Amino acid sequence: MESFTKLGLKREIIDTLSALGFKQPLEVQNKIIPLAIQGKNLVFTSKTGSGKTLAYSLGFLGKINNKLNIQMMIIVPTRELCIQVGKEMKKICKLLNINVGVVYGGRNIADDYKTTNKKNQVFVGTPGRLIQHINDKTIKVGDVKFLIYDESDQMFDEGFYSDCAYLKKRVSKNVQIILSSATITNKVHEFIEREIGDYEFLKVGRAVPKTIVQEKLFCRISEKNELLLRFLSQKKFKRAIIFCNTKARTRSLSELLNNKNFKTTPLNSDLEQIDRQNNLNLFRSGKVPVLITTDVAARGLHIEDIDLVINYDIPTKEEYYIHRIGRSGRGNKKGYALTLICREDEDRFYNLEFNYEIKVNLIDHNFKKVKHN
Repeated sequence: MESFTKLGLKREIIDTLSALGFKQPLEVQNKIIPLAIQGKNLVFTSKTGSGKTLAYSLGFLGKINNKLNIQMMIIVPTRELCIQVGKEMKKICKLLNINVGVVYGGRNIADDYKTTNKKNQVFVGTPGRLIQHINDKTIKVGDVKFLIYDESDQMFDEGFYSDCAYLKKRVSKNVQIILSSATITNKVHEFIEREIGDYEFLKVGRAVPKTIVQEKLFCRISEKNELLLRFLSQKKFKRAIIFCNTKARTRSLSELLNNKNFKTTPLNSDLEQIDRQNNLNLFRSGKVPVLITTDVAARGLHIEDIDLVINYDIPTKEEYYIHRIGRSGRGNKKGYALTLICREDEDRFYNLEFNYEIKVNLIDHNFKKVKHN
């Protein structure tokens, strides 16, 4: 097995990794770090929970001058992911005497000034809030030589394509870019061709880990609630995430399950940021074992030991299925995903299976595997 010493990293970074308990690089780190050190623009796909934050940052950190201002910018699509990536970056950068600033929408911009008034070499932020600070001249990014777009498929789906292109125009002309995306959608492909141009593409690992058991159950809409209640009653689990397509359904389903003595909390974009964070913390801590959410929780969030993922609704976009079930089975642990499929969704799900070359086992209403003749 390769060690971090074989990747071309500086000694102080290797010592920092050792102090933090990182002994061996993961597959995505083995492939990305040496190329980043060589100065190449990179586009890569990897499954969720694969260790990509260290993969896309370590090769750049050795080139940071801690006497200068912003040199590296990491752009992420959501507040939750921004907070999470910020924590990961601060943990490693603290030991390297590199300062990390974190800014995101959903809070009073005046709360950012404690951050923007400091000399930060690295910034992690959501596109809109970063642009606001750049236009207000509270941060200057003209010397940014390392630019990272994380979870790009979600970022562009949420309408940040033009913002991301604008941010590239504001940084150094000699910028080196790494773009991470779980799937290469049409919008991602258009962006990398128009905005990056010269790059190396890597596909790391499988889209869906082999450790995740995938099952599907055909039913009528009117049967979903009863099936869900029976399923949760029969399964032993520590944490479960139930995905719905609408904010209203997260609320109604949470109320239903709470009335049936399941402790649940909803998560959706209607909630204030502090409430979203509080609900996530309740779920992380295990005080509330069931999270009922829209796709706001499908990407990037690092929550250990999720035993079950249930697709109450089939996602509106095929790639969301990959992100959803990837909440389980992280770090090569065993995972499980169940999808409830109504007649009107059957064709869409068959297309999903075909396009991603995945095999989802069929189970009956007693949750037993259906044997094929």
